[in-house]
Amino acid sequence: MIRAAVPADAAALAGMLRAINDEPGLRPERISAASVARDLIGDPRALVLLAEQAGEALGFATAHACYDSGHSRWGLFLNDLYVAPEARRRGIGRALVGAVAAAALAEGGSFLWWNADAGDDLALRFHARLGAEAAPVTDFLLAGDAFHRLAAGDAP
Repeated sequence: MIRAAVPADAAALAGMLRAINDEPGLRPERISAASVARDLIGDPRALVLLAEQAGEALGFATAHACYDSGHSRWGLFLNDLYVAPEARRRGIGRALVGAVAAAALAEGGSFLWWNADAGDDLALRFHARLGAEAAPVTDFLLAGDAFHRLAAGDAP
């Protein structure tokens, strides 16, 4: 079953978010049930969907609205997609992406945009099986001190 996340799901979502952010350079310890409830589930800018079976959270997807000038249309950016390892290969990831696509369509959107880490062959194969096309882009992240300096108008 795929449904919108509610505040009671915050602890389960925080655990899954820590799982996908447990790699060098990331800080999964910053993710808490309180921050997920406040900053994700409780934020109207975010779409948060939970996959569950018999009351057990098995995966989730998060997305937000974005405008793509190349398509001259609105759509959704799929931020995170996660399925617990023991629940993979059962169609849950496909159902989550499909639910995000349906949410975009319901809001007048015409596409989903997302990225995957280079070298994550499992994810890359999954995305290709959905019919997604690889886009020739390079992602950038401005965060931390550099973000604050630039926002304040300071030179890097």
